[in-house]
Amino acid sequence: MKEKCKLCHNKKELRNSHIIPEFMYQNIYDQNPKRFYTIKIDENNNNKRIEQKGVREYLLCNDCEVILNRFEIYASETIYAKNYQNKATKKRASENFKRNIFLYEFENFDYKKFKLFLMSLCWRLVISKRFETISIGEHEEKLRKAILTENPLEYYQYGCLIQSILYKKGEFAGGFILNPFSTNLKGTDFLHILIDGFMYSFMISDTNKIPDISNNFVNKNGEMNIIGRLIWDDKDLFDKLRLAYNFYNDKIKKIK
Repeated sequence: MKEKCKLCHNKKELRNSHIIPEFMYQNIYDQNPKRFYTIKIDENNNNKRIEQKGVREYLLCNDCEVILNRFEIYASETIYAKNYQNKATKKRASENFKRNIFLYEFENFDYKKFKLFLMSLCWRLVISKRFETISIGEHEEKLRKAILTENPLEYYQYGCLIQSILYKKGEFAGGFILNPFSTNLKGTDFLHILIDGFMYSFMISDTNKIPDISNNFVNKNGEMNIIGRLIWDDKDLFDKLRLAYNFYNDKIKKIK
């Protein structure tokens, strides 16, 4: 049955599209059988669902899948060195005197490919019915048109701050995905998702309202900063993870 593709708006056969690209699950899957648990955390209860091969939804036609796949292939090399073809390199690393905040300065990113990958991830999270996220109004359509025309926009427009979330220096809080949540800073909405130890914080704005943050986004020179911080220093995020771990512990006890 043909339906309207969310990206090109043409009526076509839709693919069962990944919301979060499958390569980002590589350290999260149970290997035998290949599956993982999604978790929705709220104040009243925890809901779980067993998923095979990632969270998916009928969103995109095959032509639009091909468009996004090009950016995903590049991102898979850059984030996980999938086939050892990553050209982005770390040029400098530093830490504050308390050794609880770390700065990793990178260069040689392909601005267009990586920025469009990040924008497409944000857009898919927002339009998906599988995740509950904030409404972003006109920005949803602006993102769609930019992705469809392969226009990465300016570095600060719908930019993404990437943070490595650590238990301690060198030890990622990885191995799981925490569902998206939103915050507001200086009147600007941010959409966050924690995927295998990396927090992706998307600024829902097409103006440069918060330069202190946007200066860390991937820029047209191919430079980008990743901020490393300890989970214990963020009470709100720690509480979300604590609830998730309580859920996992209960699940493991029942299996045993």
